[in-house]
Amino acid sequence: MMFFNFLKNSARTLINGLVLGVAFMFPSFTALAADQLLDDFKYSAEPTNIKQNLAQALMEANGAIVIDVRTKEEYDAGHIENAYLVPLDELNESTIAQHKDLKLLKEKDTPVLLYCRSGRRSGIVMNAMAKAGFKNVMNMGGVITWEYGLTTELPKKSFAEAVKAVTPYQSAN
Repeated sequence: MMFFNFLKNSARTLINGLVLGVAFMFPSFTALAADQLLDDFKYSAEPTNIKQNLAQALMEANGAIVIDVRTKEEYDAGHIENAYLVPLDELNESTIAQHKDLKLLKEKDTPVLLYCRSGRRSGIVMNAMAKAGFKNVMNMGGVITWEYGLTTELPKKSFAEAVKAVTPYQSAN
């Protein structure tokens, strides 16, 4: 009986190792999956929570501007590449539409990806932006579950330049 359990566990370990090995040998499988994620994607005028792999695919396609709503200290410690800091403490429902940077987004209905540490603060901002008339606002959660790495480098473009560079993604379907 012990020998049978040993064989069963060894076979399971071998299969898991093979699956991981194939995934590392053929990274194009994961790139293809990112493209496929956007095949059925459509922006929504309603505030939307989206999965982080879809958010990453949108970022790669330059299909949204990324906003970090954490504190400056949190942002400086590490943020998503090319994310712009607009701290929650600068925002409230009565001033959100008048915020100097966010006004640019509303004028163009620029798609927005929001995040914070866990997704709670970005959810608050997403709902406040929707109430203020913003469209295409998405909450991608928090950096505590972000799998694509963080940086301390500031974005190279100004916020206004980044807004102009966003090209809303259009599915080929």
